[in-house]
Amino acid sequence: MKQRYAFPKMNVVQCALNIKQMAADSWWVYRHEMCGNGTLKPVSRVVFFGRTRADVDRWIETQRQESTVYMLSDN
Repeated sequence: MKQRYAFPKMNVVQCALNIKQMAADSWWVYRHEMCGNGTLKPVSRVVFFGRTRADVDRWIETQRQESTVYMLSDN
């Protein structure tokens, strides 16, 4: 007998976030999606704008509570 699942298989999208200060009062968060082999996709997108670093940190903390988040460094 075949086992059937009530829900279709879900693909978990992992991503990495990168914070950039664009001006004294402008902080941007870029989202980089990850490929299946763990490398980053070449195109990123801005997912949040904040006026302060604290705004960005609060937003990222909310994202961490909802999903898995990886942070990128500038190195």
